[in-house]
Amino acid sequence: MDLICTRGAKEEYRDPATKKDFVSVSQVLSVLDPDAFAGVDPFVLASAQQRGTDLHVLFALTLFAEAGLADRPARPTGIIRGYYAGIEAFIRERSPRPIRVEESSIHDKMGYAGTPDTECWLGETDALIDLKTGPPRPVHAVQLHAYKRLKGYENVRRLYSLYIKKDGTYKLIEHTHDHIDWAGFLAAITVLHWRRQRG
Repeated sequence: MDLICTRGAKEEYRDPATKKDFVSVSQVLSVLDPDAFAGVDPFVLASAQQRGTDLHVLFALTLFAEAGLADRPARPTGIIRGYYAGIEAFIRERSPRPIRVEESSIHDKMGYAGTPDTECWLGETDALIDLKTGPPRPVHAVQLHAYKRLKGYENVRRLYSLYIKKDGTYKLIEHTHDHIDWAGFLAAITVLHWRRQRG
């Protein structure tokens, strides 16, 4: 789906075809976890955000390369080299076969949009995987449950967070169906829409 994403906007996604705006999954999660980065030095936070962006690009390019759709990216230098080794180890050991990569979509009825990192085959299972460079947080499961309900992602059967570390290791954590996580997302998006209409 061809969506425009503008971080920091009141509604971060727009469908240019319909001119309809949508809040992002990230905006909804910030209602559930408003202090996620409280106390973090702004310079450190900006560096971590840039590192995450760079690694997401490398993850996407490497998945495309595995599918024969692109050349393998050059191995990065500096601090992200170790993290990238974790991506390579995951791909080498688990052999994901991408169905879609960084493809935005919407949940029209609920008024939100998002961009899952990848829907792929893991073995014979249709899985949704979100790349993480920080420690596990409860909202990670909520995020994936929201992504699974986006238009076009209905066939996903398993949800995973892929935690990569700077020492080149990774941990793949499955998030099983949890009505509490989905209920948390529903409550948060209701609060967010209420704030937008009444605030």
